[in-house]
Amino acid sequence: MSFDETEYQNHLGQLTRLWERLLAEEAFEAAALPAGRVTMRFQDDLGPPFVPNPHFAWWFPSDDCESSVLVLRPGAKPKLYFHSPDDFWHKPPSLPGWADSAFAVEPHGDRNELQDAVAKELAALGRVAVVGPPGALQRNLPLARINPEALTNKLFFARAAKTPFERARIREATATSVRGHIAARDAFLGGGSEFDLLMAYLAASSQEDAKVPYPCIIALNEHAGVLHYQRYDRERPPDTRSFLIDAGAKSCGYHSDITRTYSATPGDAFDELVEALDEQQQQLWQSVRPGASYVELEERMHLAVATVLARSGLVRCSAEAAFEREISDAFVPHGLGHLLGLQTHDVGGRLANENGEVVEPPKRFPKLRYTRPIEPDHVITVEPGLYFIPTLLEKLAASDAGADVNWPLVKSFLPCGGIRVEDDVWVTESGAENLTRTAFTRAAA
Repeated sequence: MSFDETEYQNHLGQLTRLWERLLAEEAFEAAALPAGRVTMRFQDDLGPPFVPNPHFAWWFPSDDCESSVLVLRPGAKPKLYFHSPDDFWHKPPSLPGWADSAFAVEPHGDRNELQDAVAKELAALGRVAVVGPPGALQRNLPLARINPEALTNKLFFARAAKTPFERARIREATATSVRGHIAARDAFLGGGSEFDLLMAYLAASSQEDAKVPYPCIIALNEHAGVLHYQRYDRERPPDTRSFLIDAGAKSCGYHSDITRTYSATPGDAFDELVEALDEQQQQLWQSVRPGASYVELEERMHLAVATVLARSGLVRCSAEAAFEREISDAFVPHGLGHLLGLQTHDVGGRLANENGEVVEPPKRFPKLRYTRPIEPDHVITVEPGLYFIPTLLEKLAASDAGADVNWPLVKSFLPCGGIRVEDDVWVTESGAENLTRTAFTRAAA
């Protein structure tokens, strides 16, 4: 893992100023950020891959840090209690070269000794906030100070605005993912099964299946109508019609999140639907700018989907009527997008301000994850969809609005499952930059 260390030091400077301000506002003398540790499976000595506490990862951009703890004290260099046991069963964490200049490092080979050392330092202080997984750091510390809500709300709110270091990591993760997407697309056109496409994606993006930011969605035919489809069939269906891939990557803990949809027969009716939704998606992301309302963009997404339904003949009414009668809701049951960063669905998307006031999504669109005003340096996804999901369509058919639907045409698309087009977008001072489409353009050059 390599990155611009000057950019990283500037990132640490911004974090230091932010945390010092917030700790002072909440009258804390220090904060302890445990990286966390793996919880073993029930009655087993194995667990899932380790993923660090995102508050810790905000400072320490590596997942090679299990059981380490970071202590932040205003006016002092951040202190890293680094856990690296003498272990011959597993390769222990090794301290990155950039860590010595970033932190005051105190290495420990024994986990209990590390926690005792942390507890000893914090015991000499007054109010200490522990920000991380409950139970990760309990020794001699009052539980009431674990993840204090007023402080964590302010942290969640602040994490939406990405520093140049963070944006560079998301840009790199996006480029990595795009390489995999192109390989998976080519494998699909070459006749591969879902499992084959997954392997092509992982190989081209140089990722381990256990370390992708979220389980890859590799869906052929009607599987594309399962929004978080989680299987990988080893056999390709004999009559393959469609392919939806939702797959991301990581760079120093920062995520990308990209979706594309393809027809098995370029130029057919389903391919035309894909192109139509792609055109609408581009209009949506180009409307992203500081001060804009993402809630209004959510409404525009539904009108855009209604437009595709009307122009393709899937409904017999106008796009406006399909929107007003909520016909579009049966074809796109998820929100337009979300914040992106150290988590795929990054925190703080519904916070109106750092005091924890929440902007609830409209009752009609309860799945919308991003309701706060759009601000510079947010990184968000823009991901309209158009799906043929039997459960939702049956409810629509039973409603009065169902009379406006061209059901024979809808039925013809059921084997295709659905369409989603998702890009990662950085909000600039005056508009937006589409990180995903830039990466695809560069990959094709």
